[in-house]
Amino acid sequence: MNGKGPLMRTIVLVAVVVLGMSAASRAEPPAADETYRERLEFNPATGEWVALPPSIPGTEDGDLAIARAHLAKADFTKARKAFAEWFKRYPESIHRPEALFYAAETEVSADDAKTRGGDLIKAYEWLQELLQGWPGTELSERALRKELIIAEMILFKGRKQKVWKGTIWLSATEEALMMLDRIIDDLARDTPMAEQALRLKADYHYQTGEFEEAEIAYSRLQRDFPRGRYHKIALLRSGESALGRFPGIEFDEADLLEAEVYFQDFAQRFPQDSEPSAVPQKLARIKESRAEKDYSIATYYQRVKQYNSAIFYYRQVETNYPATTWATLARARLIELGAMEPPGAPTTMDAESAAIESDE
Repeated sequence: MNGKGPLMRTIVLVAVVVLGMSAASRAEPPAADETYRERLEFNPATGEWVALPPSIPGTEDGDLAIARAHLAKADFTKARKAFAEWFKRYPESIHRPEALFYAAETEVSADDAKTRGGDLIKAYEWLQELLQGWPGTELSERALRKELIIAEMILFKGRKQKVWKGTIWLSATEEALMMLDRIIDDLARDTPMAEQALRLKADYHYQTGEFEEAEIAYSRLQRDFPRGRYHKIALLRSGESALGRFPGIEFDEADLLEAEVYFQDFAQRFPQDSEPSAVPQKLARIKESRAEKDYSIATYYQRVKQYNSAIFYYRQVETNYPATTWATLARARLIELGAMEPPGAPTTMDAESAAIESDE
C-alpha cells in the first residue's frame, strides 16, 4: 500500500497536466484560424456558440458572410463594395433583410468613425425597405432602433446628407424629423420607442430655440406617456418652453400664464426637485414679468390722462405682486395721483384723534 502511494500521485499529476493542456487548446484556437473566429453563431436553443462552415465565395450566404466580415473589421470601403455587389448578384435572395440591415449598419458605422464618410440617408432607405417588406421580425425591431440612431446623429451631431456622390453635403434636419415622426405616429406608435423618438424631437426643438414646437412635443410626451420615464423632464421643459416663447411685455401674457401653470404643477408633483431645477426662481421671474406688464399698462393710461384706469392697474400691481420692484414703483405712482397716502402721513383716524385732543 505504501509503495503504491508515490506512483498513484505521479499518475494523477500527469493526468491533470494533460487535461489542463487539452482545455487550454480548446479555449484558445490557433490565431491563424481567422475563419473559425469570424464564423460563430449563437444558438438560443442550446445556449452555445456554434461554429459555422467557412464562407464560400460565389454563394449567397458565403458572399454575405464575407461582406459582414469586412464590416466586423471596420473596413467600411470593402464592406460597402461587397454589399453593393451582393445586391446586384442576389436581388431575390431570402437573405435580403439581413443584407439590408448590415449594409445600413456599414453606412452608420462609417459615418460614426473618424472619417465620417457614411451615407446616412442611404442607410435609412435600406432600413425602410426592411421595415416595409419584413415587418414584425427581429431585424425590423433592430432597424427601428437604428433609425433612431440615424436621426440622433443628424439632429445632435451635425451629420449631413451626401449629394452628387459626396461632392456636396447638405443639412438633413427635415429628413431626420420626418424619421422621428414616422416612428411616433406610424411604425412604433404608443411604444417605448415612440416615447424615445418624441423626446428626441422635443429636445431638438428646445435646443434650437424653437420653443413653440418644443412645448407642443413635450406636452404630447406628457399626454401620451403619463407614466413614462420622461414625464418629469417633459413637464419642466414644457414650462421652460412656454416661458421662452413669451416675446415681451408688449404682447399677450398667455405664454406666461401657461408657463406658470406648468411650474406650479412641477413644484407640487416633484417638490424635492423644485429647488435644484430653479423652479422658484422661474416662478418669481414670471411674477416680475406679469407685474411689469400691468405696470406698463398703468403708465400708458396715466400718460393719456385716463387716471381712473391708471389707478386701477397700479393697484393691481401693488396688490397682486407686492414683493416685486414694480409694486414699489406702483405705490409711488398711486401717491403721486393722490390715490394713496405717502408713508408716515397721518390716517383719517389719526387726524380725528388729533382734533379731539385739540378740543380738550
